[in-house]
Amino acid sequence: MFHIRRVKNRSMEPTLKDNFLILTKTFKLATRGKIVTFQNPKSGSETLIKRIVAIKGDNLEIKDGSILLNGVSLEEPYISNLPKTMTLEENFNWNLKDDSVVVLSDNRLGGNFDSRIFGNIKTEHLLEEFVTKLWPIKVPKT
Repeated sequence: MFHIRRVKNRSMEPTLKDNFLILTKTFKLATRGKIVTFQNPKSGSETLIKRIVAIKGDNLEIKDGSILLNGVSLEEPYISNLPKTMTLEENFNWNLKDDSVVVLSDNRLGGNFDSRIFGNIKTEHLLEEFVTKLWPIKVPKT
């Protein structure tokens, strides 16, 4: 089933900007790099949108401003030259043995609300996966 959602904050910039309309579909399979929606695990009252960076069987470590996935620096072309973490003091270590994922905002500045705040998310709580941007429409230059 498909859904149209409006991005309501800047946490996924530069990929998805505030007020973009996006198309999502019912969640199927957790894969690294996929953008997903889920209910806020703290309040349950709002739908959040984040990127999966680690899945079942992964070890994700954030240490001294770097993100290591299974001992290797995490490649994140979608954030290009943006900081990988909020501060050099951030230290986290997730060893995902159960059916859960770690999700992060693409925009990691300003204390965005992601797994660094609420921990890993069980895949059963994931609602939808991102398909495409609907608006604004980007017309190719001729």
